[in-house]
Amino acid sequence: MAESSDETPRKTILVVDDEPEVRALVREMLEVHGYTVIDTGDPIAARRIVESQPIHLLLTDVVMPIMNGLELAKRVEAASPTTKILLMSGYETSAVKGSGRVLVSKPFKSSDLVNAVRQLLDSKSAFRRPGPPPAPRPGFGPI
Repeated sequence: MAESSDETPRKTILVVDDEPEVRALVREMLEVHGYTVIDTGDPIAARRIVESQPIHLLLTDVVMPIMNGLELAKRVEAASPTTKILLMSGYETSAVKGSGRVLVSKPFKSSDLVNAVRQLLDSKSAFRRPGPPPAPRPGFGPI
């Protein structure tokens, strides 16, 4: 019977990337470190996931069809204010730089990704309520 080596409950990370290979690789990198990972290539499905269960961290690609990662981040925060956001991208855009959000650049090493995730999950923010994520609020507007 495998158990997480952490004494704290497992954190749930939602990974959103339109490339299945990237999602699979990121899932593997994070699960090895005891995180529960849910992944999707569809930002609209990601919104539904956030509405249906507590998500501790959203790890999203910036450049995607349908909805970019910055817009998805805003919508996830509206539905779940305690969910932390980590962006990933192979491109450095002025929009990302101007957003003030944490970005991990692709390609990244497993250790770099895990360190960024840990730092964000451990960080305290004056704009976030302490404690586990609340039950999701349904409906955060039209896309």
